[in-house]
Amino acid sequence: MKTNKFMSTHTDHPKFSEYVHRFNELKTVFDYLPDGIVAILDEEMKIATANRAIVEMLETPLDAIIGTDVSQLLEKRFPGVYKVIMQTLKTRKGVRNYTIERISPDGEINSFLVSTAIAEELEEEFGIVLILHDISEITRLRKLTLQMQRYGEIIGKSKEMKKLYALIESIKQYDTSVLIVGETGTGKELFARALHDISDRKNQPFVPVNCSALPSDLIESELFGYVKGAFTGASSNHMGRFQVANGGTLFLDEVGTLPPHTQIKLLRAIQERVVEPLGSSKGIPVDVRIVSATNRDLLELIAKNEFRDDLYYRLKVLQINLPPLRERREDIIILADHFITRLNRYYNKSIVGLSPSARVMLENYQWPGNVRELQNAIEHSFVLATGALLEPQQFPPELRLSNEQGAPPPPPEETGKGEEEEELRRTLLATNGNMNKAATILTMHRTTLWRKMKEYRINKGFGKATIISR
Repeated sequence: MKTNKFMSTHTDHPKFSEYVHRFNELKTVFDYLPDGIVAILDEEMKIATANRAIVEMLETPLDAIIGTDVSQLLEKRFPGVYKVIMQTLKTRKGVRNYTIERISPDGEINSFLVSTAIAEELEEEFGIVLILHDISEITRLRKLTLQMQRYGEIIGKSKEMKKLYALIESIKQYDTSVLIVGETGTGKELFARALHDISDRKNQPFVPVNCSALPSDLIESELFGYVKGAFTGASSNHMGRFQVANGGTLFLDEVGTLPPHTQIKLLRAIQERVVEPLGSSKGIPVDVRIVSATNRDLLELIAKNEFRDDLYYRLKVLQINLPPLRERREDIIILADHFITRLNRYYNKSIVGLSPSARVMLENYQWPGNVRELQNAIEHSFVLATGALLEPQQFPPELRLSNEQGAPPPPPEETGKGEEEEELRRTLLATNGNMNKAATILTMHRTTLWRKMKEYRINKGFGKATIISR
C-alpha cells in the first residue's frame, strides 16, 4: 500500500501510523459507504485519511485532503464541524447526529448529520473519527411537504397527510407491491393513481378492478381473461385485466373479498408474472405492478381462513395506512373548498364558500363516510344553494341532525316511507317536536310543516313526534 504524506511525517507516532494503516486496509469497504468518513489523528488537527465520499463531497482529490488542517478544509465547506470536533475533545465522548447546513455553489441549502467517535485504540493519544451523512434530499422533501396542501389529486395539509406525501415521494423509484388500507371513502384509489403517476410506469395503463363489485364466478375471467369456447357464451377470446395493464399498474380494490380459488391463481400470477386465461393451458407473460386496497382487516380474515397468508405478504411488501377524515379535521375545510371550486366549474355557478355556521357544522361532524361523504354533502348543499354561501340548512339531514359530538342520528326504525316523510320525522325527533326549530332546519314555513305533518299523519305531542293511528 502506498504511504501517504501524513504517515510519512508522523513516523514518531507508531500508533497513529498503525491506525491509519488499518483504516486504509478497510478503505475498499469505506469507499462503498455513502457517508463521508475522516480520521483526524494529530493535535495539529490534520486529516490522516478519508474515504471516497468525502472526496466527492469536497470535490477535492484525496492527496489534497490528507494532511490538510480541518479548519482550512472541512470547516470552510461544512460550517460547524470544528465546533463538534472541539466538543468531542473536551468531553472525550462522541457526538451523534449534529445537524449542519451549507450553501452549495448553485445556491441550494444542503443538510448533513455530523457524528464523531473517539479512536479508543489510541488510548491517551489524540484521535477522532468524523462521519458526515448527507440528508439534503430528505430535508428537501420534508420542507416541500410542509408547504404542500395537495399531492396530485390528493387534498390535505394535515400532519398525517404530509407524512403520506413524503412516503410516496420516498418510494417513487421502486416498483414494489403496495397494500393501501383505509376505511370506505378515504380515497384509496386516489393514492393508487398517485403511486402510478409518479412511477416509471406512468405512461402505461392504470387498470382499476373493484373485486367486490364482480360476481365470484366472473372475477377470474375478468382478471385473467378467457379463450373462445372456455365456457358457454365464450364466443371469442377475451383479454383479462392483467393483460390490459401489461407494462403498467393493476389496482385491486377491496382485495379482501376475492374468493379462495381466485386468491390461489392471483398468487401464482404475481409470483411467476404469468397468467393463464380460462380454457387455456398456455401461460402469457405479463409485467404488472400490483397495488391493492382493502377496508377489511386481512389478518383477521387470515385467522378465519378466508384469506391466504402467502398472498397477503405478497401484496403487502409496503403498506400505506390512510387516516379517516375525523382524524385529520384541519383538512375538512380545504377539501370542502376544493369540491366547491370543482362544482362551480361543473354547474357554472359562483358559490363563494361556506358560511361560518356551515364551517362549524362540517368541522364538528364525525364523517363516518369520510371524504366521499363530505363530497356528497357539499354537492347536496351546492344544488340547494340560493346565495353566495353554503348554509347549514342546505346540508343533508345526517349533518343537520347530528348530536353535539357530531355523530349522525340513528337510522329510523320504520321503513317504507317516502324520503320527504322520513326527513320530517327525523327532524322532529331531533328537535324534540319543536316546530320552529324543525321548520328552520327543513327550510320551510311553520304552516307548511304543519300541513305536511297532517298529510303524513305525524302528530306533535309530549315533546316528540308520534304517528297518528291510521
